[in-house]
Amino acid sequence: MSLKVFAKQFVVAVCLFSTVAVPGWTQTGKGALTGTVTDAQDRALQGAQIVIDPGGSSALSNVQGQFTLNALNAGDYEVKISYAGFATLTEKVTVAAGQSTRLDASLSVASTSENVQVYAGREGGEIEAINRTFHADNIINVLPSDVIKSLPNANVADAIGRLPSVTLERDEGEGKYVQVRGTEPRLTNTTIDGVNIASAETVRQVKLDIIPADLVESVQINKTLEANMPGDGIGGSVDLRTKSAGDRPTVALESTGGYTPIIGGRTAYQFDGTLGKRFLEGKKLGLLFGGSYDWNGRGINDVEPGPVQLGGYDMRDYQYYRDRTGFAGGADYRFSDTSNIYLKGLYSLFHNFGNRWDYNLATTFTQAGQPDGTGSVAFGAEIRRPIQDLGSLQVGGRHLISRSLLSWDMETSVGRTRDKGYSDAKFNPGDNSVLNGSVQFGLDNTNPLTPKLVAPAGVNMFDPTQYFYAGERVNNYYSPEVDLGFGAALTTSYTAGGHAGMIEFGGRFRNLHKFANQDQSATVPLATANDPSLSMTRFLGSFTDPGYYNNTYQFGPTVNYDTVKAFTAVGPDPKHPNIQTNNFNLIEKVSAGYVMNTIDLNRFRIVAGLRFENTSVSDNGNTVPDAPPVAKNGSYLDVLPSASVRYTISPSSGVRLVYGRGLSRPDFADLVSFATVSPGGVRTTSSIGNPNLKAEHADNVDLLYERSLNPVGLLQAGVFYKRLSDPIVPINTTLSDGTIQTQPQNAGSAYVYGFEISFQQHFTYLPGMLNGLGLSANYGYTASQVTFPNVLNPDGSESGVSRSDKPSLLRQAPHTWNISPTYDKRNLSVRLGLSYNAANIFAYQYNDGNAGPIVYSGGDSTSNTGYKASGGGIKGPNGDTYLYSHLQVDLQGTYRLPKGFTAVAYALNLNNEVFGFYNGSTIYPIQREYYKQTFGGGLRWSPSRER
Repeated sequence: MSLKVFAKQFVVAVCLFSTVAVPGWTQTGKGALTGTVTDAQDRALQGAQIVIDPGGSSALSNVQGQFTLNALNAGDYEVKISYAGFATLTEKVTVAAGQSTRLDASLSVASTSENVQVYAGREGGEIEAINRTFHADNIINVLPSDVIKSLPNANVADAIGRLPSVTLERDEGEGKYVQVRGTEPRLTNTTIDGVNIASAETVRQVKLDIIPADLVESVQINKTLEANMPGDGIGGSVDLRTKSAGDRPTVALESTGGYTPIIGGRTAYQFDGTLGKRFLEGKKLGLLFGGSYDWNGRGINDVEPGPVQLGGYDMRDYQYYRDRTGFAGGADYRFSDTSNIYLKGLYSLFHNFGNRWDYNLATTFTQAGQPDGTGSVAFGAEIRRPIQDLGSLQVGGRHLISRSLLSWDMETSVGRTRDKGYSDAKFNPGDNSVLNGSVQFGLDNTNPLTPKLVAPAGVNMFDPTQYFYAGERVNNYYSPEVDLGFGAALTTSYTAGGHAGMIEFGGRFRNLHKFANQDQSATVPLATANDPSLSMTRFLGSFTDPGYYNNTYQFGPTVNYDTVKAFTAVGPDPKHPNIQTNNFNLIEKVSAGYVMNTIDLNRFRIVAGLRFENTSVSDNGNTVPDAPPVAKNGSYLDVLPSASVRYTISPSSGVRLVYGRGLSRPDFADLVSFATVSPGGVRTTSSIGNPNLKAEHADNVDLLYERSLNPVGLLQAGVFYKRLSDPIVPINTTLSDGTIQTQPQNAGSAYVYGFEISFQQHFTYLPGMLNGLGLSANYGYTASQVTFPNVLNPDGSESGVSRSDKPSLLRQAPHTWNISPTYDKRNLSVRLGLSYNAANIFAYQYNDGNAGPIVYSGGDSTSNTGYKASGGGIKGPNGDTYLYSHLQVDLQGTYRLPKGFTAVAYALNLNNEVFGFYNGSTIYPIQREYYKQTFGGGLRWSPSRER
């Protein structure tokens, strides 16, 4: 029996079993129980479990500590409220028909003899995460804000990367995209408060380095799907939860600064603040506002792209001026204990500004694989001024109507990338310079990780008098996405045969509009190539880097780009006329509806549902630069079943079996009919869209064991399997003119499976000073395989597969782990974070044509010049492109001072970990860059947390 058939039968059986008694609902004599759960300091406890007897109805407290149990039969109940680290509270209440009974509970620590101390800082956040994770109906991981801030996480992605089976795609030293359970970023969905948000780029995944880490109340990764969640998210779903005002006033301010010893020294600083309070009689109105600003003067030493066997490399130096400004806030009004409305918003603006200077070394080889005397050197300078922002606004409410709970919301979100004047300038050696194709390089490959093309004695590659201004390219780009949507759900509680259950119906509509406008212009100087007015010496700037790459490489003088921009004696470049390309206009509409039922049958808790999503897409794109757009329209319907069964072994342990079917739609840029060509260099490449792409689907199965540990801890261990249909993979085709064209295509099949285990414990039972120790650790193993499809030729015909092996999926890191020892004693709190992910395939490059040994071919046998490396097998220089393994070590400590102040000190990237890529194996690097350590500290002030 196939997995899909088994899964569908499993869901149908569970749905029938869990809903068989629904017609027996009692229609009259119903009431409700509401309330809040707080600790002794009146702080809201999120994730507390509330269970009533008889009937077994249960609920979890929300971010404000509130809970609601509706459609209860009138009568007397015993209510048990539990929260890890606190003593279970038992109360008796009487529910009256047609009324709402209120129960406010204040929990105390479990036992003073165990020396359990729960503060509002990281310890409290870890306990909240344990409770929410253990009591959730689906398999989740949680990062509350206090845990996020316990290590130097510059953005939300950096924090998420510390969770089990999560890896990051990094950019310029920070996390950018989240990758869950061995799947590429496109397969991870991102929501704010449960609703999809716009992407700032032409891909599905949301670029999370745009959002400051301090803006969110918590981050929740849903590793399994439920019917009331968007169907996107084969790998997982990242839900950013925004902050809201609690019953206690909120005052939190922070200021930190840091220093990085690279390219002469770079500074960083950050300011955060959150203010919130409830007003009016009964605290009906809640208002909260938070803001964040950080400036990061990042520096990067980078050598790329190689491998040197394929023709050379660049030496690059980056000087960045990155800043993020974010705001988040909300207002809510409580009409009663069972009715409220809310308004939530988040906005973040990211300036990813920087300058780059690079020396480009190139050569071809003799047939013996040595430089052939045709080497050359060029210099380039670039300014980067991209601006990206994300915004989300949501209004909604929750209302108890008779025996049903109505939830509704309307939202809009926007994501944009703007770049006005992304520019680069080229300086070439003079026509008669030895640097212009006549350098007899030597190849020093003693250390393959730092290969060098060595110039002969007397040849100065960094002599600015040898270079002349050769022109500039300017790129203007604008790509926004605007989403509009609304949704509603109706949840009704019932009792069947003495067992409590809930049935939920809901629907959602989302209208997405994404377009991109891009144009490139190129200019060249009017003077002749060797004119003295074009000498690089006239454009020199002050930036130098004498310690470049830890003195492994030398880096020469640089130019001031303002001087380059001020040079006006230029005209259009006849070889590169102005073009408009990559432009498209896409509208996507998704209409969804679902039904989901939950029932408790003694030790079993069963959640089963069915979701329907209809997708309608229309787009216009350029298949040829400047050509009229080509229109494409289509629609499809997805049926997405899901079911989970949790068996309670004991109050502190249980086993879950979960099935869910999900989908991932193609990236916007892949789906539209545009084409782009990148001429020059070693080869000419092109990328082309594929309007015939189908959405990718997956059947997902999870089996998880979990145990709550005393006094405060959690152990989880489980396995998962994902069977992917129509996986989207990029396929390379060599055209008749030698251009290597890449197009996304649907492959036949793929799968990914894995194992993950996580452990978290506060060792408060240890004697003396040792009782401040704690540990959070997790490990994940994944494996995968994809079968490549036949090559789709430009004329629409098919040829054989480009590769007959079955490689791993993109971004599938076989090993990931995080180890985070902690120490908390009195006013001191320290956390060490070690985060690792193994090497994984970033892009497919290998094909069966490179299966043999390395040979140097394509040259001139008479002169023995012009040869390039081919072959080498899957582990050779023409193998797949891999991301290096990544181990990062971070440290942060805080010390609580009087009057609500806390001193903070941190060290980021203590081991100066490399970021980069290689082809086939690590001895063929194509990029290796370093950022060095950042050290810093500052103060936090939160009088509301004062004891």
